[in-house]
Amino acid sequence: MKRSNLFVRLPFLDASSLKSNLLILLIVAILPLSGCTKLKLGWMRYTADTTPEVRKFDAHKRHQWKPEGKRQIQVTNNVTGPRTYWKFRHSDAMNTDEVIAITSPAFELDWEIEPNYWIGGSVMLDKKGDIYATPVYAPDKSILTKIDGKTGQVLWKIKSKKFSMDGGIPTILEDPEHPGNEIIYLATSENVLAVKPSGAIIYRTPKAFPDPPKKASFDNLADYSNYGPNYNPVMDALVYCTGRGMIWGVDRKTGKQVIEPFTLPGKKSPGVEKRKIPPKLKALETGELSFLFKEAPEGFNIGHIVARVLGEHLQMSNYFSIDQKTGAMWFTGTDLDENDGKKDGISEDGALFRIDPVRTPDGKYPWKVKMAAKATFKGGSAATPGVSGDGKRVYVGDAEGNLIAVDYDGKVVWKFSLGKKLTDMIVGSIAVSSDNGELYAVTRREVIQVLDKGDHAVLGWRSQLDMYKDIDSAFIQSNIMTATITANGIAFTGGVGPQLKIFGDAPVFLPVRVGVGLLDRKTGKLRWFADGKDLGQDSVAMMAPTPDGGLIVPHSPVRRAFTRILFGDRTHPARGGMTKYGPRRIDLMLREIASASSDRIRRAIEIFEIQPEGTIEDLSEVKALIQQAKMIAPRGIKRGDITAALWQETESALNEVITLHISWSSSHNMAELKKSATIMADTADRLDVKK
Repeated sequence: MKRSNLFVRLPFLDASSLKSNLLILLIVAILPLSGCTKLKLGWMRYTADTTPEVRKFDAHKRHQWKPEGKRQIQVTNNVTGPRTYWKFRHSDAMNTDEVIAITSPAFELDWEIEPNYWIGGSVMLDKKGDIYATPVYAPDKSILTKIDGKTGQVLWKIKSKKFSMDGGIPTILEDPEHPGNEIIYLATSENVLAVKPSGAIIYRTPKAFPDPPKKASFDNLADYSNYGPNYNPVMDALVYCTGRGMIWGVDRKTGKQVIEPFTLPGKKSPGVEKRKIPPKLKALETGELSFLFKEAPEGFNIGHIVARVLGEHLQMSNYFSIDQKTGAMWFTGTDLDENDGKKDGISEDGALFRIDPVRTPDGKYPWKVKMAAKATFKGGSAATPGVSGDGKRVYVGDAEGNLIAVDYDGKVVWKFSLGKKLTDMIVGSIAVSSDNGELYAVTRREVIQVLDKGDHAVLGWRSQLDMYKDIDSAFIQSNIMTATITANGIAFTGGVGPQLKIFGDAPVFLPVRVGVGLLDRKTGKLRWFADGKDLGQDSVAMMAPTPDGGLIVPHSPVRRAFTRILFGDRTHPARGGMTKYGPRRIDLMLREIASASSDRIRRAIEIFEIQPEGTIEDLSEVKALIQQAKMIAPRGIKRGDITAALWQETESALNEVITLHISWSSSHNMAELKKSATIMADTADRLDVKK
């Protein structure tokens, strides 16, 4: 780790640059920090190395993780489809943040697109790997943009007729009326839309809540938020929830409202009404971040963005989950106003609500919803609830640094402390694995694996984030966004920079460099990390793994805006849009597919007597991995990662495995599964060629 050396780094303070550098010192002086901290920051601004190098990684090294014992079985249907790619805000309707596909063990930055789009949710991917994005207050009034997943080329846009997009993200569902096809669903402050991948609009119907105010204020921030859609199979409806906590929904086929609107009982969360915003940060509204404000409501400013990120002035600030078996819906929001000890229109505590659908054959709408269970906790929650595969357990984080497991009736099963209240507060959704009782929580600094042991939880590991080498002594290396579970690792976005107390006591990470990485699920150690170079940005959105083994990072650079104020031109500009990190070494990715498949088949054999449905699910996931292999192989041949002859041999082995599994489905001859596991293991070894 480097120590700041003033005498080494100050020679650039010549007469020609003195004026601009003194200006930066003045900017530092007006940040809301203590005098001592301001002085330290002044020196750090000049002495810290803002372009550290990424350390070397060995993509050839295999992952160590294996599935063991009985598994969770995620309920899917002919509308949600399999969990092979990112189709919901948190991968699936139950918000597990898990996909069953492989992420390449090596990836690098490929492209950036739409730098004038602020993307605060996530992007969705269809089965071809194309991308669908919904920018917030887009300068061109786009509410849905389709992008070619390989090239980054914009394919089409749908624009607003009245309001720019201010909340919600698309969801991609199967079209059961036309098997094999997909439909993209979205709701804005203007309409509910269903759109074909071609861009053809199926319906565009009115939404169920009032138009947002013409002028934004801290008091009405909640009126500009709309979360959803998520899919409820019991009602065959697309469900939404506003920042005010109003739940509403429409028929999937027609877009007509089918749920009697219901409002959660909490009040808005606490917040600072008149937060002091440094002038240079305020100037971003007409500078680097001007693209966010051109089509925003009157009065909307950077202080409102900070409030949204901190979850202030909102009743609902997270997405929600829907059990695909029962239709039960789980929302995290604020508790009743009076439960914090004073009735003042502000709720300082959080709650997890289970909301059930109820048929109303004689009502105005065919369905209504009712509160069926509730769990409460101190402070709010920055976590979308994640639901286990069987729907019997829900996971959330509170403001005290605890991971909490709640049963179907709202009873707290266990509470696990991750450490200190501020630094170890969970700041994103809980990723829920189908295997080994694994849960993944992200804090202000790291990814943490926690193992659910039934009536209690234990620590698995804390990530070792050592992406960059020889970093400055004033810097840390930190996680930035929610963790994503893949078949061969935990994908995350991370960076390097200082961590400062800018607003209150909570430390804020200010990255000078940002990239994406892959952790080993067994150890928490880094397998790979790729720097975003001068295009890397932070985000409050979720990273999405792509079907070809890459990663998409949407940009909503709140923290990098602060970074620019601190370091000026010594770090690259804050930009919107998204970046794709494309796969490298397709041969090793094919090896990972074969290795993961072999491990899953062996587990399928072990659990057949005690969980035959688990065996069937494992084999279904192996089939999906084989399909992924066939999708990526042509690119590997084109890039020279694998020869056509070696792929032909590999494909023959994969086809033999498929044949064995089809035969087993009727014979249940375990020798066929054992043979298929061996074939996959041998295939992995054959592809394990070090270059």
